[in-house]
Amino acid sequence: MYWLSLLLALGAFTVSITTTHSGLMLLSLLAALLLFLLWMKGLYAARFGSTTRQAPRPLHAAELQALRDQLRPPVPPAAPPSSPAPEEQPPS
Repeated sequence: MYWLSLLLALGAFTVSITTTHSGLMLLSLLAALLLFLLWMKGLYAARFGSTTRQAPRPLHAAELQALRDQLRPPVPPAAPPSSPAPEEQPPS
């Protein structure tokens, strides 16, 4: 859409060249300059506007906990309780 301002600037410049009135010439030259600057701004925004880095969104507490759980080493399963050792009888 910014190309439209370039076409309008060229049209205003054409009007300023072909007119015989000095007031209209000054007005169309100013319009051509303004439209040309708008075209340059639009061109700059189109080329470099999308390359800015966006900050990542903060993680929700549940997402953060899920990531922590993924990074923890796996815990080995608990061994079943072993049967108690037989009691030693005192020597008689």
